[in-house]
Amino acid sequence: MERLFELSWPKMPAGNRLRYLWQEWLQLHMEEYHGGYLLTLDSLTQSLSLPDNVFEYHVRLGDGLCHSVEAKPDELPIMTDSIQAVVLSNVFEYAEQPSVLLGEVHRALAPQGILYALLYAPLNPWMLKARGRLSRTKKELPAHTIGIHRYEEWLNLLGFKTLETEVVGCPWWRGFKEFEKKSDMSKAWLSAPIAYMVKAQKKVSTMTPLRPLEQEALAIGGKLANI
Repeated sequence: MERLFELSWPKMPAGNRLRYLWQEWLQLHMEEYHGGYLLTLDSLTQSLSLPDNVFEYHVRLGDGLCHSVEAKPDELPIMTDSIQAVVLSNVFEYAEQPSVLLGEVHRALAPQGILYALLYAPLNPWMLKARGRLSRTKKELPAHTIGIHRYEEWLNLLGFKTLETEVVGCPWWRGFKEFEKKSDMSKAWLSAPIAYMVKAQKKVSTMTPLRPLEQEALAIGGKLANI
């Protein structure tokens, strides 16, 4: 993830168009917040134009002077259950330990806190083109290939509930140069996935037992036994 910085969007497969759609999608979702803390861990996200005056404070983690916290993403110096929202742009594909990072994000998020994550579809045309070195310019390729189902399994194991998954697709009938959100396409079923925009909520942990500890009286040989 250290290879990416604010100007890396054009160097990523289909980066410029993804940035526009991702920023538009986030702005729509961020409007529902009124206070709380927002945490961003990567320069790609920190270069986006997010709504102002929505959160009480935006915690920018990184190693530059423009960041409010200097630390490693997989060792967050953030109190447990203290953040209301986290935004990650292609972090899991470029991070050294994506599963550890996701665990740290879960720890930092408050109960019912929201994680917004942008993920590549591993076999999308732009990724295959970049891996085959057919692009005009050299692209920054991900270190990991993480499919949407594997990512959803991680979320479920850690205690997240997936609320929304928006697919960014390539409409074949328009060619490879244009793509958009599947929810905006009239023929979405004909499109190839390019990326996924995922909204997941941290589940609330309770101490309620799986089965209430109630005493039931059973008649055994004319006597009552409590179990």
